[in-house]
Amino acid sequence: MKIETLVNLIKGELLNRPFISEVTSFIKNADEVRRGSCFFSNDFNEIKQAIKNGAYGIVSEKEFEIIDKEIAWIKTDSIKKAIFDIFKYENIKTKIYYTDKITAHILKKMNLDKKVIVLEDEETMLRALNSTEKYLISFDPKFKEIFKNIEEIEKIEIKLEQLTLFKSRYENIELNLPFVYKDNFAAAVNFFKKNNLKYTLEFELERFKPVFVNGKFEKVEYGESEMVLILGIENDEYFFKELNFLIDNTKYAKTVVVGPYNKEDLNKFFHFAMIVDMEIELNQREERNLFD
Repeated sequence: MKIETLVNLIKGELLNRPFISEVTSFIKNADEVRRGSCFFSNDFNEIKQAIKNGAYGIVSEKEFEIIDKEIAWIKTDSIKKAIFDIFKYENIKTKIYYTDKITAHILKKMNLDKKVIVLEDEETMLRALNSTEKYLISFDPKFKEIFKNIEEIEKIEIKLEQLTLFKSRYENIELNLPFVYKDNFAAAVNFFKKNNLKYTLEFELERFKPVFVNGKFEKVEYGESEMVLILGIENDEYFFKELNFLIDNTKYAKTVVVGPYNKEDLNKFFHFAMIVDMEIELNQREERNLFD
């Protein structure tokens, strides 16, 4: 990308008259900088390292001493917005696959193909910018307004068997997949198969994630305790579906929903505790010797 185009695109201010005229990649990690890179940072030590590694352009929200006058020094109001504006410019005609955030999460966990990029933050947008052959996936509704070449990932019917609250079976393989996400998993499988992309069935989700604990709130092995914390739940559009699934499958157990407003309920008796919008700090399990 030409320096003049880059400066105009991000509405930046070119602080010098560089000898170089263009950059060939966009990087936020100094160790990944190579000859020709445009580097984004507000840390002067990182900037110096990037220049040693061959950066041709520096984009920052701050003004620093220009220690290399041959490369471009560009000031911007927001690195985050600058990266998005570059991404939008470079990918306005690229097909972007759109889905819900749970399907996107499953896709990310199943993915073994470097061409597949789930767009979550600046780092993933930069990966997309530096990739030629790519399958871009977004769960941000704003993308449907900005990008015209959007294809929604299709949910299909598959044969999936529920084994337990947290496990399912697909094609005779046991999965760490709560059955409540059957449709989301089906959409992910369809995407990989339809596009001949590499994926794995050995994955573990961060949402509806079971953590077995003992009475001292120490993490124990799967199935070692009757007390289970269900982590990664958010009070969003999927919450009631997950809650109903939990209630339907734990009718003979003590099940509670715990959030920041009723944390004390974790001190009471329960079998299953769905933790909503909250992080849990577990106690360290004591090491026991052979004679304990």
